[in-house]
Formats: sequence, C-alpha cells, structure tokens
Amino acid sequence: MVEQQRDFEDEESSSKKLYIFRHGKSDWEARFASDHERPLATRGQYAAENMGKHLARIKQLPELVLCSSSVRTKETLALAMESGGWKAQVKYCRELYLASVEETLELIQKQDDAIQKLMIVAHEPMCSSLIAELAMGANVKFPTASVARLSFKADSWRDAKADRGRLDWLLTPKVLFK
Repeated sequence: MVEQQRDFEDEESSSKKLYIFRHGKSDWEARFASDHERPLATRGQYAAENMGKHLARIKQLPELVLCSSSVRTKETLALAMESGGWKAQVKYCRELYLASVEETLELIQKQDDAIQKLMIVAHEPMCSSLIAELAMGANVKFPTASVARLSFKADSWRDAKADRGRLDWLLTPKVLFK
C-alpha cells in the first residue's frame, strides 16, 4: 500500500495535529468487575505494540496524550509507547471514558497551545464521531487499534471545531500488519 511507504512528515509546521487512537481489541473472556476494567486481548496487545512501532517509524508521535482511564486504553497506550519508544507526556482522563464528542472537544480545546501534536486514546463510537464532527462529516470505519490524524490550520486548540479539520490519514492494523 502506498501509505505504508510515504513519510508522513508534517507539511505545515504551524498547524495543529490531532491523533485519535482507538484502544486495541479487548478480552471479553477475561474476568473483570466492570466495563471500565476490561483488559486487552492478546490480539489487542499485538496491534497496540505494532501501531506504536509504526507511528515511531513514520515519525508521527504526539507531544501530549490524553488517555481514557479504562484498563484497555491505558494498556493500549503503554504498549504502543514502550514498543515505539515514545517520550510523550500522558494525562489519564476519567472524563474520556464514555465521553461524548462535545465533552471530548471541550477537553481538546483546553489544551496548551504550545502543544502541536495531541493524541486522544479513547473508545467507539466517540472516535469515529469525533472525526466526522471535525472533518466535514468524514464517515470512517474505525476498527480497534486504529489511528487517524487530523490537521487544523490554527495556532490555538480553541480553533479545533466542527468542520475545521482535515482528515489526513487513517491507519488500521488489518491493512498495516497482515
């Protein structure tokens, strides 16, 4: 696939980049007290590790990660960061667990404008709905452990609003790691 060969270096250094990372496949057979505590399946661990390595290889690493507080999102992020050697600042956000698009946008808009590359690690259906909201109705299928990058011609995260983003790419484990 052509996308695998491209170098995804930023064309516009002044623009904001938002990465949306859906957690890996979860283990429905595991014992867990609540949905919030559900861990990753082996397949989800593998996909998270490989996505982390791939993002490092194509030089698409966030400066700051806002991660849902659920077990599966935290595991996804930890595996991706470790396998890819990421050095991002991480904030775990209980409010991202089952967050609406509006709540997630509010969180994004509150971030420090010195941050150019921000990542959200969260859940469906919010991930695909957020892409649709920000990128003029882009209708994407967003499988587990997928990552999308949106760009905003903006100096402030306050300008991350409906229809102001551009969907640059969507990477899925199925396409990348057959």
